[in-house]
Amino acid sequence: MVRAAVLGVTKVTGQGQVTIPKEVREKMTVKAGDWMQFLLTEDGHMVIRKFEFDIELAMKSLSKIITSKDSKLS
Repeated sequence: MVRAAVLGVTKVTGQGQVTIPKEVREKMTVKAGDWMQFLLTEDGHMVIRKFEFDIELAMKSLSKIITSKDSKLS
């Protein structure tokens, strides 16, 4: 059994959207434009968390991949 505190309840709209309750948005520091990640655990629970995207880290990783492939082509 997962221990959790209920912070709110919301209803799914006809377009499949939900409103994140204000208390949840405040606790998670979620604002308009932020990305959310939905995870399904093995025991069937849904975990929703703020998705933190680090553009600098992504660019460094991509640069390493490109550099590695370029060196193999030479």
